Amino acid sequence: MFSDRLSQKQREVVFDLAAHIAAADNDVSEEEVQYLKDFSSAYGIAFDLDKADISISDLIAHLDTKSSRIITLQELIKISYKDGHFGKEEQDKVFMIAQKMGLNDPELLMRIEKWVRQGFDWIYEGEEMLDLE
Repeated sequence: MFSDRLSQKQREVVFDLAAHIAAADNDVSEEEVQYLKDFSSAYGIAFDLDKADISISDLIAHLDTKSSRIITLQELIKISYKDGHFGKEEQDKVFMIAQKMGLNDPELLMRIEKWVRQGFDWIYEGEEMLDLE
């Protein structure tokens, strides 16, 4: 949803970083792969998960506004939760990327993570209500 506010190049950066984060725990789950497939399909990005040699600094240089950096972190945390938990390896990678972006404020990162969790809760609650029929 918020990725619509990014340029095409910034969306490609999000995809590359998300693929990198998904592999952080050395186990890319089906849910993470599906998220990446959906993201690449929605924005016309080549589906390539080989992101081991990416330059994070070069990528984040394209995130030239605070909102683009926040949206990117939101997407990275979102993919981290796709396998059911925001694991230590994923947290470390996301926080390292946030620091490289200049977003070192722990309170801001907690707010972004809370935003993601609330989004998942909202979807889960809606799905449960629809199953009540």
